[in-house]
Amino acid sequence: MINSPLNRCYSTLWMRYNSLAVSCLSLFFAAQTPSFATSAPPAEDSLSVRSGRLVSPQSISSNDTVSAQKLRRIVTANALQALQGQVAGLLVRSNSGEPGGAATLQIHGPGRFGDTTPLVVVDGMIIGQSDNLNWLTPNSIESVEVLKDAASTGLYGMRGSNGVILITTKKGTTGAPRVNLDVYTGVGRASQGPQLLNTRQYIDFINDSRSNGGLIPAFKLTNQSSLDTLLGTSTDWLGALMRPAPVRSAYLSVAGGNESARYLMAADYFRQDGVIRGSDFERLSLRLNTDFDLAENLKVGQHLTVGQSVQHANDGASGRTPIELAMKSAPYLSITNPRWVGGYNGTTYLDANNDTPNPIGLAALTNDRRTALNLTGDLFGEWTLLEGLTYRATLGFDVRNADRVYSRPAFNMGEYNLNLTASLARAKQTNYNTLLHHQVSYTRTQDVHSFGILLAGSRQTYRSDDVQASADNLPGNDIRSLTAGQSSRNRTVGGTYGFYRIVSLLGQLSYDYDKKYWLTAAIRRDGSSRFGPGHRFGVFPSVGGAWYISKEAFMEAVPYLNAVKLRAGWGKTGNDNVGDFQYASLIAQNYNYPFGPTNSFLGVGAFPSTLPNPGVRWETTTTSNVGLDVNALEDLIKIRVDYFRRRTTDLLVEVPLPASVGAEAPLTNAGVVDNSGIDLSLAVQQSTDLITYSVGGFASWQKNKVVSLGERPGPAFSGLVQEENVTATAVGQPVGSFYGFRREGIFQNRTEIINNPSLTGTEPGDIRYADLNGDERITDDDKTFLGSPVPTFYYGVMASVSGLGFDLSVLLQGESGRQLYNATSYWLYGFQGRYNAGTQVLNRWTRDNPSTTEPRVDASGTRNFRPSDRFIENGSYFRVKSLQLGYTLPKELTSRFGASHVRVYVGAQNLFTQTKYSGFDPEFASNQAVAEGIDRAQQPQSRMFLGGIQLNF
Repeated sequence: MINSPLNRCYSTLWMRYNSLAVSCLSLFFAAQTPSFATSAPPAEDSLSVRSGRLVSPQSISSNDTVSAQKLRRIVTANALQALQGQVAGLLVRSNSGEPGGAATLQIHGPGRFGDTTPLVVVDGMIIGQSDNLNWLTPNSIESVEVLKDAASTGLYGMRGSNGVILITTKKGTTGAPRVNLDVYTGVGRASQGPQLLNTRQYIDFINDSRSNGGLIPAFKLTNQSSLDTLLGTSTDWLGALMRPAPVRSAYLSVAGGNESARYLMAADYFRQDGVIRGSDFERLSLRLNTDFDLAENLKVGQHLTVGQSVQHANDGASGRTPIELAMKSAPYLSITNPRWVGGYNGTTYLDANNDTPNPIGLAALTNDRRTALNLTGDLFGEWTLLEGLTYRATLGFDVRNADRVYSRPAFNMGEYNLNLTASLARAKQTNYNTLLHHQVSYTRTQDVHSFGILLAGSRQTYRSDDVQASADNLPGNDIRSLTAGQSSRNRTVGGTYGFYRIVSLLGQLSYDYDKKYWLTAAIRRDGSSRFGPGHRFGVFPSVGGAWYISKEAFMEAVPYLNAVKLRAGWGKTGNDNVGDFQYASLIAQNYNYPFGPTNSFLGVGAFPSTLPNPGVRWETTTTSNVGLDVNALEDLIKIRVDYFRRRTTDLLVEVPLPASVGAEAPLTNAGVVDNSGIDLSLAVQQSTDLITYSVGGFASWQKNKVVSLGERPGPAFSGLVQEENVTATAVGQPVGSFYGFRREGIFQNRTEIINNPSLTGTEPGDIRYADLNGDERITDDDKTFLGSPVPTFYYGVMASVSGLGFDLSVLLQGESGRQLYNATSYWLYGFQGRYNAGTQVLNRWTRDNPSTTEPRVDASGTRNFRPSDRFIENGSYFRVKSLQLGYTLPKELTSRFGASHVRVYVGAQNLFTQTKYSGFDPEFASNQAVAEGIDRAQQPQSRMFLGGIQLNF
């Protein structure tokens, strides 16, 4: 390892940690007495240790657990996506419909300005936040527990502020080998896209736009022969880009064991094509979980997953998505044309400056192949030293090797889009994540008293190493050697190295009296290498309690309430996911400095590009919550209600500096954000001799508000769309609110323009913006807040019924109170007046059609495309997320061929969506809270139909 000051510092830190841990353990063992060894064994409903924490049999938290059966309702390559609509307080969205793409998860609203992804723990191994978990199949998961309240997330200290998701995979059981096979196949289709102009409409639109901009019309309608040639083709580019997208999956597992050894072996294959050409995802994973009882008091085991995935991505070109390219493409062009190198058509310099690349040609000719190999798991040993006293050591690892190859052959798509020589780019990245965890726990029950204590220490290290290289001017399209670039000027290379370490100590104490009163308290101390000396360590306390009211004598008068429990908690957590070396100054090299009386001499030098902030530290979240659980009518009805209040302080904020400083401003811990809300859950379940039915659901209300930005003089802007920011984070508003002008109609004549404030160059037919500050001018000072992408309400409903061998389940979910910024509609409204547009421009303002809703089009101006409420839409939606019908064959029949269980099923996903949003899909997300809710024409989710079979032997 490199002998850097940071590593020497952390070697000292780790030795101090080991010394402290050994001292704590020595004191702990010294305090034990022989009487503990002879105490009665703990009752089955006593305290236990699970996932590195003390857990009460009667939950004192608001955590939710999702079973494997519920996870399999959703067909997805990403296990976290399967949580959508199933957990109160957890908002799950797909970033896009791209196969193998990431999901965005958020617990109780955005608590910071950056990434709000919860911490993910798989079988005790803390997974890096950059991992989208598409290597883990939902079939391999036994359960997922979502930690939301203060007492639970506080146990994770500096990394618990966004909440925690604990994933437990399936394990072996005693008995004869059990074989499970689950196979399904299906097909997905994209939802209906916008209606675009045909060739005749496009020609009129382009000519009108250029005429309004003072330009010569692009199409001379007097030349009937040329016009007939153009009108002979009207290509549906969106329809050509989309395709049916098959999906197929097969999962096979074998589990068994005896009293001293248990095992589970599993293999999974998954492949899904994207609804957009050129995109697909394929995964093969193997899993082995074992545990062995080496002695009566000694247990060892391991969890191991090896997964390889291959993803072909279609990202479009130059920051423009394939859908954007398809919407902008000229309809009079055919898709292919043998005239051009590569065989795909494109525009010429005579075609109204429409420089859109052929999206079908790009999908066919370019290759963006992303391969990933994951090795994730742990080795553990558990030693029961005395009755109730257990020591456990775990060594966890998560290694990811990623390789991306991007190649483009030589082609011409018309005269605008030329790739004169073949090019090749390659990037390789390796991430190492290792965890060493020690814990000792003691639990005891005596009479009506139960208590437990847990002491733990851990060290986790992240390392990343990546290199990128590219070359062009290759001698042939099939060359895959970067050195084949014909000169060094045609080759580039770069790379980065990252290192990060966190060390932790945890102490937790739990107590309950007569299974009626529970109390738990914990304190955690974390140290992170991301912060400078003197600011690396933080202390995070938490406390929680519960009162089982229904066990009180006075509740005997209410027999229909068989369980009533009041819960409360308070705690502090942190967030160190703020980037590395914020406390240090970054030096930029290879800059020219002019010297001499005429600045004619240039010297190469370096300068500090970022000013340091030695005092930067972690962001801190303080959460308080109170909840009530009620079970009524012999557990027929279960109700849970929780109120939470969360304040995050010390958020990193950039305070602007004068441009004369010549460097970026440092980040300071100054921001404050509040989140509060209510989670309500309801479940009803009953069985008869013939059928079993259950209905459950949740509703979550939340409120988000920025309280402070420190010394920053105004809002922090983000969300860049066409070189203008469309979101702003400001005091008193939700994080990342939309920001722009309000419209007051359309100018119908010059008299209105003269008598009202307007933008420079405004003509009749242009939008009239509101002069909110009353200075008789339209400037950026007239911009205001237009809505928020943070929903105020979201919900999920799960219902199932089974009987006579049949089973039917449905999952409904949705969001309300959310606005979206439809940046895709820039093109549908005719931005820049040189690309194809949506049919809404047929109602545009003209002198013959003085529209009051659609402004004129102008190829020379963007006045009608300033950020405004024109692009704000209602993003609320209701969706039938999943519907599944199955039939289980009678055992009398299946036993004939040795099967214990056979079930066939058919299902649908994203079957129906009710929304007022005009885009492809109202469900999309960003991993940055300050730029959420902007529709950039991402690949939409597909409506999927499938069928499958499940076999157990």
